[in-house]
Amino acid sequence: MESTDKSVDAIFAEAKEAIAADMKARGIGAIIWDNASAGFHQIPEILHHSDKDPDKTRVARIMGLYCYEGTLYEIEEDRAPVKFDDFWDKDTEAAPTVVTLSKDIAVKDLGNPEKTKGYTTQGTLEEWTVIADCYFEALNER
Repeated sequence: MESTDKSVDAIFAEAKEAIAADMKARGIGAIIWDNASAGFHQIPEILHHSDKDPDKTRVARIMGLYCYEGTLYEIEEDRAPVKFDDFWDKDTEAAPTVVTLSKDIAVKDLGNPEKTKGYTTQGTLEEWTVIADCYFEALNER
């Protein structure tokens, strides 16, 4: 049974690395989507466990992905200091559904996710599968 768990863990890690590599190949440091207008087939959510109390959980809705120093982070809606409206000019532009940031701009605008609330690497394989699907759907929206 132990080898199966390791196989799943290895597949999970490879899948995250593949998304990070895809983002890098496309020149994307972060991708942010508007859950209200994206029309995804599934809602990108995870069950987040508190770092201080593992028994304490909450549902976190994910509004994007941020690749920082090779690690892929989920951006939590209403928790990360990211406001979708900050990435477009309401006076001159139509509201986008998806915004992508280059690596340099992502680091400048989003900072170090390890030192800021609202960024996480948590989630099960099933939850990340939904988030990966949302990532690819978001790419088609931009």
